[in-house]
Amino acid sequence: MLKAFQDYFSQLLQDNPANYRFLLAISGGKDSIVLGDLFYCAGIPFGIAHMNFQLRGEASDGDERFVQAFAKRCEVPCFTTAVDTKNYATEHQLSTQMAARKMRYKWLEKIRQEGGFDYIVTAHHLNDSVETILYNFTKGSGIKGMLGIPAVNGRVIRPLSFATRQEIDAYYNQEELVHREDASNAESGYARNWIRHEVVPKLQKLNPSFEQTVSRNLVYWQQINAWFEQEAQQLKAQIWRTEPLRHTLQLSSIQNHPALLTLLFHWLQGFGFVAEQISGIHAAVLEQKQGKLFLSKSHKALIHQGKLIIEVQNTPPSLPQLWPRGESSLSLYGQKITFSTYTKGPISIPNQADIAWVDATELSFPLELRHWRAGDVFYPLGMAGKPKKIQDYFTDEKIDRFAKDRIWLLVNGDGRIIWVLGFRVDERFKIREDSTHFAEFQLIPQLDLSKE
Repeated sequence: MLKAFQDYFSQLLQDNPANYRFLLAISGGKDSIVLGDLFYCAGIPFGIAHMNFQLRGEASDGDERFVQAFAKRCEVPCFTTAVDTKNYATEHQLSTQMAARKMRYKWLEKIRQEGGFDYIVTAHHLNDSVETILYNFTKGSGIKGMLGIPAVNGRVIRPLSFATRQEIDAYYNQEELVHREDASNAESGYARNWIRHEVVPKLQKLNPSFEQTVSRNLVYWQQINAWFEQEAQQLKAQIWRTEPLRHTLQLSSIQNHPALLTLLFHWLQGFGFVAEQISGIHAAVLEQKQGKLFLSKSHKALIHQGKLIIEVQNTPPSLPQLWPRGESSLSLYGQKITFSTYTKGPISIPNQADIAWVDATELSFPLELRHWRAGDVFYPLGMAGKPKKIQDYFTDEKIDRFAKDRIWLLVNGDGRIIWVLGFRVDERFKIREDSTHFAEFQLIPQLDLSKE
């Protein structure tokens, strides 16, 4: 076991482990004690860190004292801390296990940096990966869930990933080690414990080499995933556009892709969409259902004009802004609008979406900047003075429902719409041959609009 551990560890690091300092997360349980003993016997520099989660009363305190004694026997530094796990879980609306995990890794990284350690080491082994795969499989996590627990994840390394629970038990017995037993590990009330005690033994009856079979498959799955990640990233670079407020996926390029559902799952789960919703999005894409809306807890997705548009949900509403007379500019939720007057008009009015020239004599202050409302009507320049509802104008311009709620209207003091910002000036404010005073409005991006 010691030789196998040293060989595997060197392979993970692609270097001699003795060249580094490691911070071992030691709970006092069998797996972590074996981990500590292997480091000690191999002569690899290490320190020990133990978090007392205060979940088992005196037993938790006993674990802490046991780990401190173990560190003393190994003659290595020991770092301990006690945390109120239940209170943290309640405050952050997490399960007890998830709260413990978050606090543990955050604290371990703090100690790693402060203590000058190169890596954090945990005692996860092959059976932990097997249990994780089975758990993820039942939850529908996609190919990523079939990759087990990574042996190396940034500054966290798991050099027992190759070893089965039986091999760890054999080394433990051979070396006559002692550990602290957490009584909750024997209970089947937790999902992982149930998999460990009820599911895995039955699978081992079907295949006595079940763990080794999973280990071989892990190599295949990891390579398939690496290949898929590369292909998906290359495809995404071609069809995915990210803007300050949105992500846009051009669907026409992947409409008939044989792995469309898998690609959508890969791209959309990061926005909070679950498997059932992604299946719905997939079906809507195939059926080209325009205007179909999907909501996750954090984002919204819309199929519009051959695109899938994704934005953050619950963006705070942008309140109307008044523009008093005499102000030459106005800051507007990440944008700046400037106002200038002239007694001589431009030689030619520039055809730019962010600039509007109007007849200044028609302006009545204070002006107002606001979003559209049901019933809003204006007279689009170039349409022979015919009125048009703002909502119909947006439809004609193929503006999606997300974007139209962010478009600003510049409204005159008498209620008439002067300019649909970024689109069209109202015919009633256009510069005429007899105009004597001229006004220029210019829209200038100023801040990161994603913070709107």
